[in-house]
Amino acid sequence: MSINKINGSVSDTLSKVNGANDALLSNMLVSSVHNANTPLFDSYSVDFNGSSNYAEVDGAAGDINGAVGTISAWVKLETTSAGCIVLRTQVDGTTNNYIAMWYHASNNQMYMTHKGGGTSTHAVISSGDTIENSGSVHHLVGTWSESADEVKIYLDTELKATTNSLGTYSGTNSICDIGQNTQSANFWNGLINEVGVWDAVLDADAITAIYNNGKNINLTRDVGSYDNAGDLVGYWKFEEGTGTSVADSSTNSNTATLSHSSLFSTTT
Repeated sequence: MSINKINGSVSDTLSKVNGANDALLSNMLVSSVHNANTPLFDSYSVDFNGSSNYAEVDGAAGDINGAVGTISAWVKLETTSAGCIVLRTQVDGTTNNYIAMWYHASNNQMYMTHKGGGTSTHAVISSGDTIENSGSVHHLVGTWSESADEVKIYLDTELKATTNSLGTYSGTNSICDIGQNTQSANFWNGLINEVGVWDAVLDADAITAIYNNGKNINLTRDVGSYDNAGDLVGYWKFEEGTGTSVADSSTNSNTATLSHSSLFSTTT
């Protein structure tokens, strides 16, 4: 492994590393961050157009637990007139059992939804905290637990809502998409980056550690208050920069397939 490019300024960071697309010098410290788990570069995200772009990752669906889990993603949402999806997974052939992180355009609200056995439970970020057309990249985290009877949603480390009375999930997920709802073709309009899924509920300290003052970390390693690397079942960093295949950096290695080429953006 060799260094291809250095910024050259006082605030030097590594922007390119020779080798695999997901190569990260994760054990080096970044000045002023002091976090040995911080990636030294985040070169790309994906930019969905709101009408036809998405990433299909059905291979990961069966690894996502309908009874307990967490979704994390960095997003930027442009103006949209339709509901749109960050991630949705469901049991094929039914709409009675699914997990979704999505934006409700008419209500101007972000939702984390657990639908088990036909019972929908939503944790909602109110319209006062809208992310639509904010001009900023935000970190969203949603959790669900049937045993704790809770669905939660966080915005940039702040817990925004907790909702109870979950239904019981039935069946094994077989469909999973980032950026679209296969049932209604609602597509995300804007950036999505660093999508992680766990089969455990992350606590507030772990979520704060992942946010890392706005600098995403390598989710495959425990560090500080983040101790859930072993619970990670899917992790798409979108670092390829070209093509339609996106590596899953979790141990499950479920590659995502982009619907179109040239979706990568250097805005992260």
